[in-house]
Amino acid sequence: MYARSDMEDPMKAEELQAVVEQRMSDPSVLGRIACNLRCADPAHQRHEDGRNFDVLWEDEGDYWRCTVIDRATSIKLAQIDLHENNTIRTDVFAPCRVTVSPEEGLLCVTRYQMA
Repeated sequence: MYARSDMEDPMKAEELQAVVEQRMSDPSVLGRIACNLRCADPAHQRHEDGRNFDVLWEDEGDYWRCTVIDRATSIKLAQIDLHENNTIRTDVFAPCRVTVSPEEGLLCVTRYQMA
């Protein structure tokens, strides 16, 4: 598995912010978080309910783990494991959609309102 520095062109801040803004007009969307894969740079995010999340990447040897944690409560929103064999395992703890785009080097988490 390659490290972040091995990727050709990580998405720039403006591109990440554009990803965040894409679905915010949908009334069912509470918020979005976007970041480059395997990168410690701050995630870009916007949330209608005022919440903020930390995105932590850890190299676990044969896979990378991303943990998305509510900054105020320390409660996990999602945990995503990216394995060397291209297997992706995702655990989510609230209504959300996780998009992983290896081609773009992008992780995006979209939070939804509870039905």
